[in-house]
Amino acid sequence: MKGFKVMIANTALALAACSSETEQPQAEHPGAALVKANCKVCHAQGINGAPIIGNNKMWQDRKVKGKDVLVSHAINGFGLMPAKGGKTHLSDEEIAIAVDYMLSQVK
Repeated sequence: MKGFKVMIANTALALAACSSETEQPQAEHPGAALVKANCKVCHAQGINGAPIIGNNKMWQDRKVKGKDVLVSHAINGFGLMPAKGGKTHLSDEEIAIAVDYMLSQVK
């Protein structure tokens, strides 16, 4: 029985060593938390025409305008979206990070 327990322990150690060397956890995009806390209500449901995060079709025409234009729209407001999505406590830099995250979700 002792030999069996040693064999199981050695196998577990070997498997743990293999997985820890080859698999590195991916760091979450810094904008993910900002979007979740501030933008997700509209951009998860498409409220008032907001492009849904990850919906390639909805983002395609916007993406070609370039990140700088989209950041400007987000900061100053565009269409039915108020300036900073109504989250005036966010800095312009935080808005840019949130836009970058949303763009990173488009293929």
